[in-house]
Amino acid sequence: MKRTITSLFFFGLAGLSLAVPQIVDCLVAVVNGQAVTLADFQIAREFELFAGDVEGRADDPRLAVLDAIINQKIALEIAREPVTIGKDEIALAVDALRAKLGPDIFLAKLRKFGLDEADLRPYLEERIRYGKVVFTRFSATVPVSRGDVEKFYREVYVPERKAEGLEPEKMETIISALEARVRENLKARQVAEWLRNIRSQAEVRINKDCLDSAKENTP
Repeated sequence: MKRTITSLFFFGLAGLSLAVPQIVDCLVAVVNGQAVTLADFQIAREFELFAGDVEGRADDPRLAVLDAIINQKIALEIAREPVTIGKDEIALAVDALRAKLGPDIFLAKLRKFGLDEADLRPYLEERIRYGKVVFTRFSATVPVSRGDVEKFYREVYVPERKAEGLEPEKMETIISALEARVRENLKARQVAEWLRNIRSQAEVRINKDCLDSAKENTP
């Protein structure tokens, strides 16, 4: 259940932000007893760690990121699948993040929070673990019907191409690509439904006062 909590103040860093050398003035949320600090939230947002999870959401971008953080914490808490992560995976994730943001912006963001690359590793490790949990649970091939493909072609693909000023290709010539997109969309819906179900059983407390202060408290 969701409940708004009053501001909670403490010194030092909680959650994944242990290495950040600053005072955290509030908790953005508490998820089944796990703290999400203002620094956790700001770092996740600044480094776009949940960009894929919030893509396409038109609501408050702050709430979109916070929802993604909360969903991840709940999913990892209930996961029963053993997850093994190699050091090279985390190193590759750091490299990918640097490349996505650009070396100069990446470095500037690290300095903004008083971090070095090693401080990002716990955040990226959780992202990798979450990705593996979701992949394991939803790795089975999702069946796609001819009707599903035709509907996607008519309602999504054709309008996309026309919006780009391009002529739509004939469905039969790109049917494999269309099936893949339909399958990914169906799988995304399954994941979203799973997250809704497990979240409805979790105790989630959101501190809106802290969230509203995020801009003012950004380093």
